[in-house]
Amino acid sequence: MINVNLLGIEVYHGQQVVPNDTYIDHFKKKGKDLAHFFEDIIGMDKRYLVDSEKENSVTMAIAAAEKVLDKTGLTGEDIDMIVLSSFFPEYTAPPSSIHLHHAINGKPDCICLDLNGDCAGMILSLENVTKYMSVTKEVKRALIVGSDYINSVVNPDNEFCHGHFGDAACAIILEKTTDERGLLGSKCRINSEEHNNILFPGCGASNLKNADKREWLLDWKPFENVSLESAAKNMLDLLQENQLTVADISMFCFSQYAYANIVDLRKLMDIDEAHSIFIGGKYGYTGTSSPFIAFYEAIANGKVKRGDYAMFWTIGAGSQNIAVLFRY
Repeated sequence: MINVNLLGIEVYHGQQVVPNDTYIDHFKKKGKDLAHFFEDIIGMDKRYLVDSEKENSVTMAIAAAEKVLDKTGLTGEDIDMIVLSSFFPEYTAPPSSIHLHHAINGKPDCICLDLNGDCAGMILSLENVTKYMSVTKEVKRALIVGSDYINSVVNPDNEFCHGHFGDAACAIILEKTTDERGLLGSKCRINSEEHNNILFPGCGASNLKNADKREWLLDWKPFENVSLESAAKNMLDLLQENQLTVADISMFCFSQYAYANIVDLRKLMDIDEAHSIFIGGKYGYTGTSSPFIAFYEAIANGKVKRGDYAMFWTIGAGSQNIAVLFRY
């Protein structure tokens, strides 16, 4: 175990609530009946959207970070490392983590990093930051924020992405500890055969200057469903390596991309609904932050307590699926 304490977790989401009917009606006008897709496959009921004229991925990240700092009684001066995970950060120069550092009045001797693993980004951040902290004596506390505003670049004609996403950010603070809690292990699996199925910019960055807007929007093609069997194997192997069983895990915090995937994982791993909550119907699919918003809801509802084990799993475009075993 790499000993770190997940000191606090907070969520910020857009304030506009948009129901399924908005998108079902939108696609019906295009001759597509997607009621079953939205309601039964991805499991949406509503989603929170931001005010596009005032908010973006950075403003959401700042709001979530300020909430978790306030909750833990810390300030920017207490943070030694800031990592911002985003599918499409508001800025790449300087990194959006620098904007976040400025907003929370971070100290000069602080490491700032943007990490792009698409939907796998925040779990990758948890894994990488924890390991970095274990070998870097100067980094005692780290702030990780996952923030996605994917709706800003979706193609309104593409049912694989339009209407699927909610706008949200989740922030966590990690702190070195001598207590028996932290990262117990992780497993990644790559299937790069799918590297051209989800592209952004759709035309490639080198072609942006001369491209029509429709050409650079998120290009999301039909693709083979994630291999849930391999995902289940990764998680079961992690449990076995740590002498744990499915029954020892208080919450499986899965990707909230599709309700149908969670149902299948429950069957494959013999997990009940109470230990694998689905919150995508409330928030929409929030990308990089989705497993952590599930974790946040589980804590808020008393389903996860200090000392409990949690398993995080998700998949990112390309594709990359990752599982992390953590003791809270």
